[in-house]
Amino acid sequence: MVTQTKGDLDKDGIEELVIVFDTDKADGENGFKRMLYICKQINGKNKLWKSNSSILKSSKDCGFCIDAGVNLSVKIKNNTLITEQSFNHNSRHYSTWKNVYRYQNADWFLIGSTYDDYDTCDFDYKYDINFSTKQVSVAYTYGDCDDGTKIPKDSFYNFKYPFKALPKMDGFIPGQIELKIPANGKYFYY
Repeated sequence: MVTQTKGDLDKDGIEELVIVFDTDKADGENGFKRMLYICKQINGKNKLWKSNSSILKSSKDCGFCIDAGVNLSVKIKNNTLITEQSFNHNSRHYSTWKNVYRYQNADWFLIGSTYDDYDTCDFDYKYDINFSTKQVSVAYTYGDCDDGTKIPKDSFYNFKYPFKALPKMDGFIPGQIELKIPANGKYFYY
């Protein structure tokens, strides 16, 4: 077992149990594939309610690994499941994906996503999406690496995006979706 948490995910007043396991299926140099299991209490016993293999990075899919593997956090807040994972591109550049899932209409959906692509002294690109309201916020901020290069001007975009539907948890892979910002042709990610 990698981690676990408890909380009410379907607003029935009974806590569900969420567990993350490394499988025995190798994923090349990325270690082992991970599985997320959501268990529901039925007659006082935990029964498997939902499993997912797409939303979690593999055990060693962390790039320039600083510790034993992927920095992973799983928690339940306000009847939602929140996952947070990081990837270290090198010693100063990393990406963090925070995704919020909700059980509704008899299925699991991605309702919020924050993707932060950060380099300690160069840039910080943050993409924040509320899928329920279709609101997207993008921030491009820059720093000074003391190397004499001109620093680009910070820019911020807030807009509604015409998502056709809430993305489902099944099949979703954090960081794989790229869409154009309508006003300028740049891209945002989740």
